[in-house]
Amino acid sequence: MLIIKDCNLISMAGIFEEKKDILVENGKIVDIVDCADVGSYPGAEVISAEGNIVTPGLVEPHCQLGVVEQVYRFEGNDGDEIDGPILPQLRALDAINPEDEGFEMAIRGGVTTSVTGPGNNNLIGGTCAAVKSRGKTVSDMILKDEACFTFVLGSAPKAAYGNKSVKTRMAEAALIREALIKAREYHRLVKEGKTPKFDMKSQSLSRVFDGMLVKITAQQAYDIMTGVRIAEEFGLNYTIDRACEAYLITEELKAHNVRLVAGPSYGSKGSHEVRKRDSIIGAKLEQAGIDFAVSTGHPAMNIEYANVQLAMMLKKGLSRKKALESMTIDAARLCGIEDRVGSIEPGKDADIVIWDGEPLDFYSSPRTVLIDGCKVLG
Repeated sequence: MLIIKDCNLISMAGIFEEKKDILVENGKIVDIVDCADVGSYPGAEVISAEGNIVTPGLVEPHCQLGVVEQVYRFEGNDGDEIDGPILPQLRALDAINPEDEGFEMAIRGGVTTSVTGPGNNNLIGGTCAAVKSRGKTVSDMILKDEACFTFVLGSAPKAAYGNKSVKTRMAEAALIREALIKAREYHRLVKEGKTPKFDMKSQSLSRVFDGMLVKITAQQAYDIMTGVRIAEEFGLNYTIDRACEAYLITEELKAHNVRLVAGPSYGSKGSHEVRKRDSIIGAKLEQAGIDFAVSTGHPAMNIEYANVQLAMMLKKGLSRKKALESMTIDAARLCGIEDRVGSIEPGKDADIVIWDGEPLDFYSSPRTVLIDGCKVLG
């Protein structure tokens, strides 16, 4: 038994800055009480939060952590194949290096779970995995081996394939549609009890017609709306990720009930696609009532500074409550892993952060980090 005493708890499940104690056993949260009697639990380990704010571990909803390593030269970048732009059969799970320094950075930033996947050069890059930030092997880290697919629209696939198969945005949309039509037919035949000619790409992608989540990376407004159009055409369960210019088309996104994963919202504007990047996106999306989470897109932005990005959004009008939700329970929910992580409540994984100050202060950092009830920092 582990008892975390004297928490100023923000649980993301109905408790907001209340004095509580948390009871943990076998890696799970078993109870939240006003004042735990330590004497009733002989041999229990006790950690005192000393009145500091305690939150769930942060959830990174879209990154390449462990797939594109933080430090690499020739090895360490396994984000993008160059065989062709349609590769739904690839799995990030098979490329994640637990020794990537990015995982240590994630822990220092209070990020305990990440949805990590392929890079942005392929129109359909494969599937993402949801992993914890600690473990010697991927098997130790895995929360969900195939959490979602990644689709990409915009400049990156054009740049990657140039004069070959993808030269225009028209080709991008057409190739994605072609793959989905083939996968839909494959899915239909299987559901009818027939045996289609084996096609690994269609077999893998056909799962989107059973509701498997699709993350559509799109930065500019017109790419975002192309993603929405394709998703609605095929009835996909989807989010639009990165979504740099989403704050410019909030009425349109709201009309389509689009769910977004926004960010990184600051950094270099060297690319044409991100020239309108602005951390005001959080406030604009919240004001419009759009369902969204926030991402660092690591390594596009250092995952260690996840709370700094939230602080910048707070400064531009995002509410404190929504800022905290956007990288905890909302991030988990938009990735379909909210049954395990994203909030502090009985039955969930004991992924917990004790902060040394206000979590949304530029100068605050995690003091103690627990993953599955094990102390990994502090």
